[in-house]
Amino acid sequence: MKIICHQNPFIHSVYHIPTHQYNENTEFKFMGAPSIHEHIILNDNCAVISFELNGKEYTFEGDVVCGKFTQAPKIKILFKKSCRKLTIIRLSSCGMFRLTSAPMVSMVNHVAPGSIIDIRVDNEQRSEQYIQLVDNLLNEKSHHPSYVLTREIVKYVNANFAHLPSNATKAVAEHFGISESSLRRYFKKYLGINLSTYIITIKRKKMVQSIYEDNYDSLSVRENGYYDQSHFLNDFKRLYGVPLKQYLNDIQRMKRQSPELMQFLYHCNIETAI
Repeated sequence: MKIICHQNPFIHSVYHIPTHQYNENTEFKFMGAPSIHEHIILNDNCAVISFELNGKEYTFEGDVVCGKFTQAPKIKILFKKSCRKLTIIRLSSCGMFRLTSAPMVSMVNHVAPGSIIDIRVDNEQRSEQYIQLVDNLLNEKSHHPSYVLTREIVKYVNANFAHLPSNATKAVAEHFGISESSLRRYFKKYLGINLSTYIITIKRKKMVQSIYEDNYDSLSVRENGYYDQSHFLNDFKRLYGVPLKQYLNDIQRMKRQSPELMQFLYHCNIETAI
């Protein structure tokens, strides 16, 4: 098993892509999932990674930092050296704000080069050192009252997103005894997206997980906060740009091609994504 879960507030899980299974110049294409997480990809010069998002393509040969994807990126990995390791570190939804000086809002639906993070590690045990340094860096100010409160708010929203009213910002602010402006400020600072976008992303993520697990039906649609299947299908087409039937065929192909990577992408536990 190449998926490693981490029991800490900042790093959700780590996946080591088994590059030895691929030949050099082999392409691996897949459709990413909408994500409230951020990802760090440690490339170790073994692949060329391309992201197509909102009609723009980003290509990297070095390490990559990914922003929050509220849309679904098309990802292509072209393997160059199968003797090296490609590692993906998934951070929790509040995990990126200490890593970069760029405004968090600019990280939404965006891919940024890893050079914006001032972390240098040796090649030996590189991923392990990187994880420890990220842990240390993020822990420096994790006890700030506004950050602690934001984590509690996110935990509450994760548990109740399907039942929140249309004016969720007002309801959540009242539940925690803070002003709506404070709630908006905390979400922008620590998550980079507003509360309504966060809720939409959770709904989409949960539905995509249901599809991946072959549990898609009218009940799962309602349980995940959609009014009916028609509303979900319209939202799905906007998100992926293809009908659900075509996506179902694509996801089955991806599951056959790299089952563990697909499990890593689609089985994150949103309830612990804080």
